[in-house]
Amino acid sequence: MEILYYSAISLLAIKYFTPIQPLREWVVDKVIQVMIKLKWFWLHHVVQVLACPFCFSFWLSLGLTFNIGKAAVTAMLTMLVMYVIETLLKYLSDDKSE
Repeated sequence: MEILYYSAISLLAIKYFTPIQPLREWVVDKVIQVMIKLKWFWLHHVVQVLACPFCFSFWLSLGLTFNIGKAAVTAMLTMLVMYVIETLLKYLSDDKSE
């Protein structure tokens, strides 16, 4: 059950919870500016984690459970749930256009 919680938190934080998105985008922009200014190109990993629900869910669950198996399953579940949500949203938007 906790895997579902981590997956839901990841999807909300990175993709679907709109009140957080301006803050997340601001943080990503600042990290990119620091990365370019100081030539710390290793920071692209931080940007990737903050931009990808799959990556965020993996690192979130790994950091909270210290179990790489749960982290991998959480990341896969997040990818599956995101695919289902995107497919449903596309289906609903195509249905309204008719």
